[in-house]
Amino acid sequence: MNRPLASLLIVGIPLALSACGKSEATVVKATPEAAKEVVQQEAKAAVATTPTETVKAEEALKTDQPQPEAPAPAVPAQPASPYAVTDSFSGLGDFGSGEPIERQDLPERGVMAFKVAKDQSTFAPMEHWEQYNFPFQSKRWGRYSVRISYSLKSSTLGVQFKFGDLRLKKTLVSTSGATKRLYIGDIYIPQGGDQFMAFYTPNGVAWSTFVLEEVALVPTQEGEEVKPTEDGSLQLLAKDATTWSENMRYEPKPEKNCLGFWTEKEDFAEWEFTVDKAGKYNVTVHQGCGAGGGSEVAIQMGEQALKFKVQDTGGFQKWAPVNVGELEIKEPGTYRLAVKPQSKNGGAIMDVQKIILAPVS
Repeated sequence: MNRPLASLLIVGIPLALSACGKSEATVVKATPEAAKEVVQQEAKAAVATTPTETVKAEEALKTDQPQPEAPAPAVPAQPASPYAVTDSFSGLGDFGSGEPIERQDLPERGVMAFKVAKDQSTFAPMEHWEQYNFPFQSKRWGRYSVRISYSLKSSTLGVQFKFGDLRLKKTLVSTSGATKRLYIGDIYIPQGGDQFMAFYTPNGVAWSTFVLEEVALVPTQEGEEVKPTEDGSLQLLAKDATTWSENMRYEPKPEKNCLGFWTEKEDFAEWEFTVDKAGKYNVTVHQGCGAGGGSEVAIQMGEQALKFKVQDTGGFQKWAPVNVGELEIKEPGTYRLAVKPQSKNGGAIMDVQKIILAPVS
């Protein structure tokens, strides 16, 4: 399963952002007005006197969420995250273990980063817990991994993250005052627009033993791990891509089932896949365009790159296979392939249904 994390099995050369991409993650600040409104609503929650009751009281903190306009992807349910807690009333000490390692060449396109400072209105201390409120807006729907940056002087600390009805719980360990990044699980944003998430800790730790520096939402793989078929070919389906984007997204409707809304050339898609046979692979992109075509797009895998011009197929969901050349895989292992627009001609670049890598006999 692709995640914004490094794998010890990766032998492909990591991909870097194109020169036209932004060099910094988007920083989103919570507004004082929105945070104040949330605090006023949640201050009415029941007062708890024990750790277990604290969790129950936290369950009473309900924030109205907009109804989804776009359905969740029509793909098989993903396995539960090792950090997900299915029992929302379990104690704060019931957490997963194991800490994935973030990949060194992690793209920043589409990352939503929420900075926290002592004088910002995100912090809302309650009587028996402390919380950080993050009202924000997202341009698109999609799946994200939740990453926190923090420092902790005490030995351990139980924390909880909330998005809608989802709770992610984790026990943090001491960083001896140094800053550490940690992924605590995944969320799915069902539609663009106004969103709300919150982060909770026990009472009396903020800026003494615990400092929350940032909460970030990092694009992650929408679907399943890509593996070769019986004939050795690889099908990189739209539903299995990671969309490093601010607008482009996976469209799950049956009549679409593609990567669409590709209106910004800095947005790109990436697939991670595993091969057990070295050799050359013929690359075919199944694309559609109803806006004249002509945009230039690069297919990149490590230092290898193939370029092609988008064809006008008479409609964005009218697919045409475009053969773009060959890529060589020198040894078995795990690789990443990215589709990166180099220019934009017209209102949108293209839609992509899938990319096929077929072994050259």
